[in-house]
Amino acid sequence: MKTILLSLLLTAGIAHAAPSMDVKMKDVDTNEDTTISIKKGSGVQNKKVYTLSEGSEDITGDKDMLKKNAEMNWKKACDEYKKDFKEMNKENKIVSLSCGSMTCTKEGVESTCSSKASYKVRVLSEE
Repeated sequence: MKTILLSLLLTAGIAHAAPSMDVKMKDVDTNEDTTISIKKGSGVQNKKVYTLSEGSEDITGDKDMLKKNAEMNWKKACDEYKKDFKEMNKENKIVSLSCGSMTCTKEGVESTCSSKASYKVRVLSEE
């Protein structure tokens, strides 16, 4: 009788000490192979990594007979370039965006102002 009581106590102690490993499998499609992985930790699988991308573009304002108006046309083109760049760059991070230094040239009676714009952006890529 003592051995039966001792066996029951030992069995109950071992059963109580074992961790519960029940996993419920509701609504899992069994027509295809399914892999279930259990990981301990924060659960972050993909680390976000940013790479720096840079480039340049030419900006040219509309021609005008007066140099002052040609400069204002370049300023409008610069503002439009920055606006368009920011709209196309919603997911990425702009590090720098510059229209560069304006230079004006005269062809006949018309002046044209232009510059070399530059940009640097952080582009998201996942590992």
